[in-house]
Amino acid sequence: MYKLVGGLLSTMVQEYTSDYSADRFHKYSGKVRRYMELAKRMAHQSTYPDYRHGAVLVKGSIRNVSFNKNNYCAFGSRFQREHQGRTTLHAELGAILGMDREITDGATVYVARVGKKGDYKLSKPCAMCHEALKHVGVKRVVYTINNKKAGSYKL
Repeated sequence: MYKLVGGLLSTMVQEYTSDYSADRFHKYSGKVRRYMELAKRMAHQSTYPDYRHGAVLVKGSIRNVSFNKNNYCAFGSRFQREHQGRTTLHAELGAILGMDREITDGATVYVARVGKKGDYKLSKPCAMCHEALKHVGVKRVVYTINNKKAGSYKL
């Protein structure tokens, strides 16, 4: 099944359907470029074969970085809808886990997904990550759409 998501044709309908959409679109310049390049480097460290995501938590400066892993994540299971399978450690969750609320409250998370050729792919946070980020007080999410633009939305 195919669906148009953010101007792109997507086969992963369940992964990216949500009630929230991009407030703004960005070119990769300035701080967006700098943080997305770091998120991209983190994504390259992921050993997950299909989806390689990296995330950077920023509040004034870089506070934490993470990438997705195929490990169980009990914290994430609190925000997952029923019958969606095993909760793994997504990059967004890894960036906020263990961080004090003082740091996450009002922060921005930059999320990048890289394809097999190293290009940016759609990396909009899933519903579980969206709820977890909202729970810890993150105020904004910036995510890759393709090699030319990124999207962002407020939580």
